[in-house]
Order: sequence, then C-alpha cells, then structure tokens
Amino acid sequence: MGNLFKPLLLSAITLTGALLSGATPSPQKEAGTKPAGTDTVPERVTDLEEAVITAVRAAVVAKEDTLEYNAGSFKTGPNASVEDLLKKLPGVEVGSDGSIKSGGKTVSKILVDGKEFFSDDPKVATKNLPSDIVDKVQVVDRKSEAARLTGIDDGDDETVINLKVKRGMNNGWFGSVSGGYGTDSRFQGSAMVNRFFNGNQITVTGGGNNINEMGFTDNGRGRFRDFGGNNGINTTAHAGVNFNVGKEEKIRVGGNILYTYTDRNSRQKSDIQYLYADSVSTSRGSSEVRDKGHNVRADLRLEWNITDNTVLDFRPRFSANFRDSETQDTTMLRAGDALSSPVNSKDSRRLNNGTDWQASGDLIVNHKFAGRKGRSVSAEAKYAFNDTRQHSTTWSDILYYLKQDDPETLYRYLDDRQWSNRVEGRLTYTEPLGDPEKGHFLNLAYRASYQWSNADQLTYSLPVGEAERQPGFMPPRYDGVPEGATLSEDLSNRFRNTFFNQELQVGYKRSTKTWNLDAGILFSPSSSKSEDLIDASRNIPANWVWNVAPYLRFRYRFSKTSSLMANYRARTSQPSLSYMQPVVNVSDPLNVVIGNPDLKPTFTQSVGAHYNNYDTESQRSVFAAMNARFSLNSIVRRTVTDRETGARTTTYANANGDWNIFGMAMVTQPLRNRAWRFNAGLNAAYNSNAGYIDGDFNRSGNLTLSPNFGMTFSSDIFQMTVTPRYSLGLATNTLPRQEDRLTHNYGFNTQATLSLPFGLNLTTDLNWGKTAGYADGFNTSEWLWNAELSYSMLSDKSLTFSVRAYDILGQHKNVSRSVTANQISDTEYNDLTRYVMFGVSWKFNTMKKKQRVEEPEDYPGERPRQGRRPEKGGPQGPPPF
Repeated sequence: MGNLFKPLLLSAITLTGALLSGATPSPQKEAGTKPAGTDTVPERVTDLEEAVITAVRAAVVAKEDTLEYNAGSFKTGPNASVEDLLKKLPGVEVGSDGSIKSGGKTVSKILVDGKEFFSDDPKVATKNLPSDIVDKVQVVDRKSEAARLTGIDDGDDETVINLKVKRGMNNGWFGSVSGGYGTDSRFQGSAMVNRFFNGNQITVTGGGNNINEMGFTDNGRGRFRDFGGNNGINTTAHAGVNFNVGKEEKIRVGGNILYTYTDRNSRQKSDIQYLYADSVSTSRGSSEVRDKGHNVRADLRLEWNITDNTVLDFRPRFSANFRDSETQDTTMLRAGDALSSPVNSKDSRRLNNGTDWQASGDLIVNHKFAGRKGRSVSAEAKYAFNDTRQHSTTWSDILYYLKQDDPETLYRYLDDRQWSNRVEGRLTYTEPLGDPEKGHFLNLAYRASYQWSNADQLTYSLPVGEAERQPGFMPPRYDGVPEGATLSEDLSNRFRNTFFNQELQVGYKRSTKTWNLDAGILFSPSSSKSEDLIDASRNIPANWVWNVAPYLRFRYRFSKTSSLMANYRARTSQPSLSYMQPVVNVSDPLNVVIGNPDLKPTFTQSVGAHYNNYDTESQRSVFAAMNARFSLNSIVRRTVTDRETGARTTTYANANGDWNIFGMAMVTQPLRNRAWRFNAGLNAAYNSNAGYIDGDFNRSGNLTLSPNFGMTFSSDIFQMTVTPRYSLGLATNTLPRQEDRLTHNYGFNTQATLSLPFGLNLTTDLNWGKTAGYADGFNTSEWLWNAELSYSMLSDKSLTFSVRAYDILGQHKNVSRSVTANQISDTEYNDLTRYVMFGVSWKFNTMKKKQRVEEPEDYPGERPRQGRRPEKGGPQGPPPF
C-alpha cells in the first residue's frame, strides 16, 4: 500500500507547492525541474524524494540603505522602457518631466551593474533601456564619490538607482531599433546598441519624436533667465555615446558625450492670487512660448590605481548651450474689492537668444600608508568656469485703469551676461586610534573655495515707431546693440562679487558589527565682497559670517535585513548672482525685480532618518524615512505693490526660520498564495516659507498628506494592479484676513498586462482623477485611458508590431498649483491629447549564456570602487559607512 500511495502523495505535494506560488503546474515542475525566474535560495524547501517546493522571489526587499525591487514582480509590455517599470514600483515617483524621486529624495544617477550609465542624467537609462533586461532595481542612499574614496564624509549625499542586469547579459551585443507614426502627425524613432565584453561596456543611442519623450535632460534651457520648463508639446532629437572600459584592477576610463535638440510649443493660462494684509488681488492671463535649443555636453572620468595604496580619480566636464525663444502673453489684474475692479492689463512680446559655456574638472588623489594600517591622506582640487550671455528684446503695451492715462508703450533691448570662475581645494587625513582592528578613527578635513562672479546687465531704450504697433509684430533678433538704442544707466550695472568659504572638520568614526558612528564638528567662516563698476556708491565691503555646527551619521543594524540610520549635517551656501545684482530687471514692467548685494550666505541644517525591515518568512518589507531642513538667513522675497498701477517691485532679503519636513512609510507583502500582493503607505510634507508683502511679514505653510494603497494580482500570463489615491493640500498664511485654502486630489490608477504564449500582448492603464479647491476654471475631472496591442514574432520574439492609443477618451489636462509666502498660483498647460500610433521594433541579443558572478545581495552602496584591489593584511582605512 505504501508503494501505491507514494506517487499520489508526491503529486499532491507538488500541486500544493504550485498553488502556493500562484502558478499553474506543468509537466516540468512535476518532474522536479526548477521553474525559470524562481530564486536560487528557496524560502522553504521540503525534500521528499523528488518533490521540491520553491517560493517565488520577494517583490520588495528593504535592507540597510538599499530598497530592492524584483523586476519580474512588476510586469511590463514588450516595448516598455525602464521608466515604465519604475512607474510601477511602490514608493518611486516619476514626474511628467522624467525626474525620479524615492522617499522624497531626487535620484541623481542610474547605475548599470554598479557602473555609471550616462553620468548624472538618469533619463538616458530610464527612457532608452528596455525593461526586460532588468533583474533587480536597487534604490541606494550613499555618500558622495569623494567621501566613498577618502572615507571622510563631506555632506554631499546622493540617491542612486542600480539596475542589475539579468544573467547571461554580460558578454556580447544587445540593443533595439523602433519607429512609429500616428494620427496628428505624431512620430517616434529610436535606436540603441550596447556592447558588453569582459567587464567593459559601450553604448550608442539616438532618436527623435514629438510625443514628449525627451531621451535626455535638456540642461541648456535652465541656464537662461527667461527660459525654462518642459510643459507643452516638445519635439526632440538626441544622440549620445557612453563607455566604461579598462583593466578592472589598474585603470578605467569612461564617460559620455551627448547632443540634444528641443523645440517646445507651450501655451498656458494662469490664475494668480496676490496676498495682502487686507485683501487678495487676482491676475488672470495666458501666454504662448516657442523656444528652440541645442545642447552639447561631455562628462568623462579616469580611475587609476597607481599602486596598491594610491588611487587617482579625475572627472572633466564640458557643455555648450544655444537657445532662442519667442513669448507673447496677456494679463489682467483685478483688485480685491467687492467689484473686482480692474487695475491694469498688459500685452507683451519678448524675443530672447542666448549662449552658455561651462567647463569644470575634479581631481582626487588618495593614499593609504602601508606602514601604518588605517592611516590615509587625500587631496582634492576643483575648477569650474561658466559664461552665460543673453540678448532680449521686449515690447509691452500697458493700460492703467485707475490712472485714466493713455496706454504706456515700452520698447527695450537688454544685454545680459554672467560669468564666473571657482577654485576649490580639500585635504583630508585619517588616523587610527590605537589598534585599527578595533575600529576607532580620527578624521580631519580642510576645504577652501574661492569664487569670482561677474554680471553685466545693460538696458537700452528703443524708439517706438508706427510699424511696431501692428498686431502680431515681433521685434527682429539683434546680434549687437540695435541702431538708435539709448543706454539707461539707472537700469544698468556692471557687478563684481568675490566669495571665500572655508570649512574645518574634525571627526571621530567608530565601527562595530552592529553599529557605525561618524560624528564631529564643522567650522565654516565665509566672506563676501561686491563692487559696482557703474555706481561706486553701491559697493559692498567684505563681510565675514561665522558658522559652527556638529555633524552626525549613525547606523544600527538589528539584523542583515533590518537597520536604522540617522544623520545630521550643516552647510553654508552663497546667494546666486541674480539675487545679488543691484539693478532693476525690467523684462516684465509690471513685475520689476531688483537684486540685493547685502545678502548674507544661507546656513542650512539637515536631519534625516530611515528604518527598514524585511521578514523572509512572510516576505513583508517595511520602509520608513524622514528628512527635515532648517535654514538661517534664508533668501526671501520682499514685494511692494503700487496700489494705483498694480505694478509690483520685488527685492530679496534674509530671514530666519524657513523649514520643511518630509516623511513617508511603506509596507508591501504578498498574500498567502503569493499571486496577490498589496502595498500601503503614507507620504506627508510640510513647507514653511517666509516673505514680505508691502512691508508686512508673512509666513506661508503648505501641508500635503497623501495616503496610498495598492493591490496586485500576478500569474504567468496576466498582471493587474489597482491603486486608489488621495492627496490633501492645505495652504495657510500668518497675514490677517487670509483664509486657509484646502485642496483635494483623488482618484485611482489601474494597470493590466496580458502576455499570451504565442506572442500577443495587451497592456492598458486607466486613470481617473478629480480635483477640488483650485481657482474657478482650474478644477478638473478626467479619465485618462491608454492601451497598446502588440504581436511579437520570429522564433525569439524579437520583431514586434504594435498599435498604441493614448488618451482614448480625450480628457487629459495638465493643471498644477504652487504656494509661496506672497502668492498662490494655479496653472494649466497644453499637453498631448488623443492620438493613435502604429509602430514596429526589433530587438537583438547575442549575449552568451554565461553565468556571471553574483554580487552580494545587500549591495550597501558603499562597497569598494570598481577596479580596486582587495586589501591585504587587514584594514587600510576606516570601514565604509
């Protein structure tokens, strides 16, 4: 009887294991073969002759300073990018401009198997790499490159994402080519070729589209005063190369060279509430912007292990930016009385063109003493140069209703140039206290930075002729001062500023098996001096500011998968030149801005903490984080309004007490059969900002609460996620007679992916959102439904034909709110609406199925740098923190 029932018992156990994993039994599984995609170390294994029960890999694991997502638990379509994958990860936010945040902190870099990929532009990886090559996504909080090399904290922490590539993808070629065309003349095309060989990597990529898929970050746009933003409809083209090659244990060179072209057409309407002690005035307007630009940049690096104890790291950078724009806008300002009386109206046009050049370099040399284990010294030198030139022609027709005067016409030419040089040096020294094996270390660091900043702003009045009064007229582009222009000396200046900053840091580091401590004190004196070459009466003599603050970084490990980390840091920063330049900026005659050369440096203190815990039995992952910032001598706006004309004049001042705090908590866990998974969390933020309105001090508060919850079902061929959402916003002010303003944003997102074995794939997402509490005409209620049907053919499913429908219901809108101490702004931009695109893509992969050496599962983010030789004969410096 035992032999009769044994096969039945084995089959029952195998069937039970399959049901627990959420999969359907197959002949291979029944035969005892381990299914693809399961973990190499099972959660539970029960041996009974040939029967093996293997659990599915956990979706999210939190450990030390790393939050790790198993990419296979978040299904995406065959043409999906890494960005599509990131949007599915709980706790990760992807903005409309492609920016990434995790735990409220901006992700600054993307790594591929621990190596930088296109330096500090995460978009290149997220928008161009296919999601199906990714095995794990690791979000890592780590110290700066210099701190990881020297072992001495410099306060420049960063959050990065490391993409661990699937096995067998480390030697050969892989890439993709895709293209598509659709309704409303929408088009898309891209190509990427990757070569991996013997630990080396070379990538070439390029593409273009008019569907707001910017393959690279457009760094050039933000360099100019009157450019900015990524809203509207963008037509882009890009090309780039990235490489990381060399001998792992001796020398490596790498970097990237990128080119980007953008053409943006943006239309917006806005409602701005200007806050006063006794009323609220309202400005409503609309504008249209067309800007085009070219950006070329190079970011290179050299890592050289000169000897076993001496390492050199050199990073040169260069960029060139060229941009032109045209702007037309109209506004109407109404008073806060019962009749909403009109105060002024404005019709303006602007033509801008600018050039920007930047170059910098960062050199670090670190030496460890062979005769004294744990002793090390390092030297760092930096240089940075930038030169920004902008020419603007402005035309404004202004009508003042309360003055009953004729309309005022202003026609001006502005020649604006800002350029600076900065040199910086840093010396660090580490000395073990007693036996290095006991983990006691003394750290010393000295940093000095000197910056020369120059700004010339020359304003010319142009003669107004009858021809220029014609509707739709745009002034011509001038490459030099136009004929007939008259320099306005009272609106012009040549400003020079020098800023000298020093930091002396003394610290103690302690490392044990369960906890790490890095603590000390920072002395930071700084001096600023300003000179006006046009008006010597506006010169500012040297002014010294002294700041002293402790710093702390502490981590306690409860276990390998559970830890608590806390840190505190302070930093002195110089005001930007645009805030200090003592000249009237009249590019907008109704919103005049004047810099203040008396501004003091801002002293900012930051504190943060995060806790993580992962339970291997239940596969429950818990993560919580908090970050807070408090500033002394914050730079705030001081605005005065002419009640008769409505013209606003703004300058800047120092104020104490600006602060903000952000907190988030997240828990994710599969249900018992692992086919269902839920995640829940809460994000909370509060910002307190100061400002002055007509001499009255106002402090605005902006509270945001966003609870979230999601449920996901996964099987071999189908995945569906439903995520309800709600966000509450509360804006408060200390001015009397100002009511609190409450907004609500709620709805749900649902995503589904069906992948049939014969190559047919269907992906769809449906989002519903509704807002309340915004200005009249800015509340929205919309359904956004997107879907894609694709069919993959050939034996390896490498050729895919697809049809994609975006905003099927035609309801998409782009509305946002911003709150400061002076005003509350509601803005709506034009955006992509309904279109259908037909596409084709081909993927190739010659990767050898050669199993790579697995990295440690915990990937703390502070491991030795790539190419460093293992230490010999005990520690050579303080353990990585």
